[in-house]
Formats: sequence, C-alpha cells, structure tokens
Amino acid sequence: MLDFDHLSTPASHGDVLIVPEPGRWIEAAHANHDFLGGCDVPLLNSTLSAWRRLTREAICGDDGALIFVLGHQPEFIHPGVWAKHVAAVRAAAAAGGVALNLVVDNDAPKSGTLSVPCVDDGRAAVRRVPLGRLSAGCTYEQMVSASPAELDHFEASVRRAMGERYEASGMPTYASALGSSQGDWVDRLVEARRAVEATFEVEVVDRRVSQVWCGPLLVDWVLHAERFAASYNRSLADYRERYRVRGAQRPIPDLRVAGRRIELPVWAIRNLEPRCRLYVEAEGEVVRCYAGERLIGELGRRALEAGEDCSALVDGLGDWQVRPRALALTMWARLLLADLFVHGIGGAKYDRISDLILADYYGVKPPHMACVSATLHLDLPVPRTTPASVRGLRRGVRDLEYNPQRHLDADASLGPLLARRRAAVKDAIRLREEDAGNRPARSAAFGRIRTINAALLAARADVVARRQEELDQSVRDLEPYRIAQGREYFFALYDRSRLAAMLEAIPQARDFRV
Repeated sequence: MLDFDHLSTPASHGDVLIVPEPGRWIEAAHANHDFLGGCDVPLLNSTLSAWRRLTREAICGDDGALIFVLGHQPEFIHPGVWAKHVAAVRAAAAAGGVALNLVVDNDAPKSGTLSVPCVDDGRAAVRRVPLGRLSAGCTYEQMVSASPAELDHFEASVRRAMGERYEASGMPTYASALGSSQGDWVDRLVEARRAVEATFEVEVVDRRVSQVWCGPLLVDWVLHAERFAASYNRSLADYRERYRVRGAQRPIPDLRVAGRRIELPVWAIRNLEPRCRLYVEAEGEVVRCYAGERLIGELGRRALEAGEDCSALVDGLGDWQVRPRALALTMWARLLLADLFVHGIGGAKYDRISDLILADYYGVKPPHMACVSATLHLDLPVPRTTPASVRGLRRGVRDLEYNPQRHLDADASLGPLLARRRAAVKDAIRLREEDAGNRPARSAAFGRIRTINAALLAARADVVARRQEELDQSVRDLEPYRIAQGREYFFALYDRSRLAAMLEAIPQARDFRV
C-alpha cells in the first residue's frame, strides 16, 4: 500500500506527508486485523494469532479495537515526528480505536543536549543546552534523572537563548511538567511531552518498550537461531541487491554466526554498563546466552518450547535484561500488537527489511504500514544566501579561473594578453580539428592558455579577491541559513500558533472515516 518511491521529506514550511491517503487507513487496519487475527502460523506451543491476542489484551486490555501504533525514543521529537501522534490519534478517533506510542526507552541516546535556535546579531545561531546524564552506550532506561538544580539551569538556559520567543512556545509547559513529574527519567520525559500535547488536545497511550516487549518471537528466535539468522541475513542481502546498497555493514550489519554461537537482533543490558549484543549457543537441552563474550545465563530447551521461559528472557537473566533492536521491535509490534503501524519516512524505508524477513522466515504477507511526516520552520531570520546561490558563486569563481576574458573589463592594459589568448585558443581548436592525434602539441596549446589566464588574473587581482571574498562570505552565511531552515528542532520550541497551524494541515478525524 506504501509507494516508497514517493516517500520524501515535505519540502516547505507547513507541508504534511500522509501515505496512504487518510481514507484508506482504516481499510488497511481492518485488513491487517483480520489477516493477523486469523493467522495460524505455528509459534512456540501455539499460533501467531493466539499470541497476538494475548499480547494485545495485556497491553491495551482489548483485542477487538483497532490499534494504531507508532514509536520513538523519549527524546526531543521534532514536528515531523509529532505529526505521527496527531494522525494516529485522529485515525483512532475515526475508528473507535486506540493510538498507542511505544516509548523506545531501550535505545541509547546520541546526545544529552537540546539544540535551541536563537538570534545573535540578527543571524540565526544554535545554543546547545545540556539535560540529563549520559553514560556511553547506555540506554534511556538506564539514565539518571536530572537534579532540581540541573532542571533549573536547563530552564533558565533555554529561556535566555530563546528570549522573547520563550513564553509563546511550548517550553514553559514542558519545563514545568519536567520539574514536577514523578518516576524515573524516562517517565518524566514522557510526562513533560504529554503535558505539551495536552494543550493541543492530543493524547496517545504511551507504553514503554522495556515494560511491554513480549517474548514469544524472541523465544522462537532463540530456539531456531541458526534458521532465523540465515533468513535475516538473506533478507538483508536481498535488500542490498534490490536497492543497490553497497557495503556489508549497510544499512545494518548481518547477524554474526561463529560456529554454534549465533547473534540475535537484541541487546543485553545491565545497570549502567554499555549495552551488548546478545548471542545464543545451543548444546543438547541447554541454550546458553551471552552478552558479547560473557555468559549471562542458561535456559532449558523444553521449557522454551513450552513457552514457559518467555518472561525469563525478557525480564532478566540474573541481573541482565534483554531488549529488542530496531527491526526486532517493529517485527514484534507489527505481528503481535498493531493493526496499523505508523512510521516516519526513515523508519518506513528501513522496515522494508522487516517485510522481507516476515515473508521469508514466517511465510506471512507483510502487514500494511502508514507513513507520516511534516516540515515546520521556526520564525528565524533567513539570509538571502542559499545553497543554490553558493553553487552559482562557486561556478562563477571557477569560470573566472578558466575563462577570465568573460569577467574582466577589456582596457588597453589587457589588450595584448587578450589577443594572445584568442590566438592560443584558435590554435588549440585547429589542432583538435586537424591534428587530434598530436597530443604533445595539443597539451602545449592548453598550457599556453592556462599561462595567459594566470597572467590575466594576476593583472586584475582585485577582481579575483573580490569574487573569492564574496564566495567565502556566502559560505559563512550558509550556516545561519541551514539553522533557520532546519526542521528537526524540538516541537515545544515552536511558537504555539505555528504548531496549531500544522495541526490544521493534518487531516481531521472525519477525513480518516471510510
């Protein structure tokens, strides 16, 4: 149902992408619901449909309502990501269903700062304000909460950077909720985001991956690690061939297979240690689990086959916990939870790999997906310099170097040089047409042209310097341009009126009704 060739980032301020068109979402959700709800593919001691029913009831309390699922890390989401929340909420309202956001707290943060665009001397700039305490390789769920003093510093720093734009944005609501919310750091980040959403009457059901990630698929992969890894790697190879992706590590690396020890697409985490890749090794009736090279536990094959050790794998092997990587998470969500999974552009294209695995390993038709994104710009000064204008200046400087006669005023002092150049060019043309095989003579002719060009440029060094300075200044102006035209700033940094206008551009609940 998704036409991946037409999934591209909305180009202009206020543009929204929704694929497929809203009127087909509920149709696609019902098709997925009916197919997966009756899918009798064997899974452990039961079927995929039976495990799906149990999963949906455990997470939402109801297997009958349509569930529109999206997911993201508990970080500073930009308006294009937030548009998924809005669309899912409206689709769920139209269907009498549920909009469920998977809080991907098992991922590792890339940064512990908030990028705050500001205006310095009339030019757009960015200040990076720290928030939270990162440990390299650790996940969101392992992060230590910011102290009250750190939160006060964060709020003051953002307010100072934004200036008069602060009060009109969603940041006062966000900062207040972050300071007053309870729970661990992930819970506090989620509650602060929800507080901003509530002012726009947008509310999704949030579920943390660490608390709902279900084990049947993982147990199946543990029991059939060799077959699953072969299917996973075969699907990756197919993807690379189809989409002409070069490199064995792109877009993600293959699962490693070293003798009987086989990597699975999940992480093992413990305390504040960096997350590790999980490997399994079967020997007789025992399956050993490894975090990298470290043995972290053993599981009985018979108990796994009976579905009795699902929780042991998810809840912990001793003091270790097991968490899904990206593809593992979306495969689980699409098979056992969602009636329609709502991706952003990157996730939708990435999940084509999941489609191949689902078809190859499980033998099922991949469920329909939806894709939502949007572009929203901040109200910042935009320089007249653009990437296109810089490219034009670069071409001009290059043409000045190779064709100075086009750019220099021909006065008496340049007359002899210009005449010599015309003669040299005429000679080069003659050689090309009459004596093309005489490479030494043709090379010498071009050498004479280059020498004369250098002399012309030296005679008008002021023109060359002026052009180069114009180019250099334009290159310096590109950074403020890119900042002003950026689309991936935290949605609470935007003026509330701009967010409200984006909400109007996203289809309403009535648009999703069949």
